[in-house]
Amino acid sequence: MPQIIDMHVHPWTLDFMDRNECIKFAINFFRIPRELLPKTIEDLLADMDECKVSKSVVLGQDVRSVERKEFVNYTLPNEELKSLVDKYPERFIAFGAVDPRKDDSLSKLRTMAKDYGFSGIKFHCDASGLYPNDRLLYPIYAKCEEYGLVVLHHTGTTGLGYCKIKFGRPLDLDDVAQDFPELKIVCAHFGWPLMEECFAVATRNPNVYVYFSGWLARYFPPLLIVYMNGLLKDKMLFGTDYPMIRTPLWMKEFNEFCRPKLKEGVAEKILGENARRLLKL
Repeated sequence: MPQIIDMHVHPWTLDFMDRNECIKFAINFFRIPRELLPKTIEDLLADMDECKVSKSVVLGQDVRSVERKEFVNYTLPNEELKSLVDKYPERFIAFGAVDPRKDDSLSKLRTMAKDYGFSGIKFHCDASGLYPNDRLLYPIYAKCEEYGLVVLHHTGTTGLGYCKIKFGRPLDLDDVAQDFPELKIVCAHFGWPLMEECFAVATRNPNVYVYFSGWLARYFPPLLIVYMNGLLKDKMLFGTDYPMIRTPLWMKEFNEFCRPKLKEGVAEKILGENARRLLKL
């Protein structure tokens, strides 16, 4: 059976979410009942098993320099991700994080790549208050290119509170893709509401990929389906944005509202084949 790979999972426990005002804002924004939130990592694994998801990319975040009190507990250290991957090496792939404003950013990046064996890095520029093409990030991009790390960027709007979405504009990643042509870049959430920018950047840059995490399939814009079936069929990736959307609900919606609209073989590309190629699995 072909592998299914979820490219966008936050390994948040209920305890972690309860300590984060910015996450609680998102939970209220998406109107998620508390009783539907996962309590432990074992809940995530059970959801994956139910939907036959082979592997999930678990994401870290590093916002130590963000001064807003709502983000004081939001950092998820790379050390915790490493422990999680060590405990479940067959199920989880780690994308760590560094704080570009901190002097330890390059040393932490090297540890992620060389010592921990992480596959990528996650940036949430909305939360960090940095544009993706800010020159402060360029030394990090250069090292990611050298180490072979995939760079994942949150693009478009966000359910998180207390931050500005102007920092998530997909067009800014065109600069990065052009300046680092060997760097693999992924645009999360297809940049909505600037999805045409996102698709344009991904179409013209061979090193840019897109995924549609954080969306239930009943709400997929028609243009997204067009690009799934067409120009980006080999560069579209699946992600739930767990736990904002839990895996069984995402898959149920995909099978009902999206799969029937896809050409033969496209669903398999999106659910696993494209990710395996990107991650060199």
